[in-house]
Amino acid sequence: KGGPLFSEILKNWKEESDKKIIQSQIVSFYFKLFENLKDNQVIQRSMDIIKQDMFQKFLNGSSEKLEDFKRLIQIP
Repeated sequence: KGGPLFSEILKNWKEESDKKIIQSQIVSFYFKLFENLKDNQVIQRSMDIIKQDMFQKFLNGSSEKLEDFKRLIQIP
């Protein structure tokens, strides 16, 4: 079990607009994961690297987009 879950899911979504929907859910998943693990010092460096990569690739390095996204994922 295990493996590249998100890569397998993205293969099933062919349209660019569909992929963006799935990608936003993946980013949301990671933000929640980061929040839950923020006090775990053992993996903090790895999480910081992933956060920076996601910030550049998915949010185009925009702090405004990052803040907007954070507000959206806080909605219950």
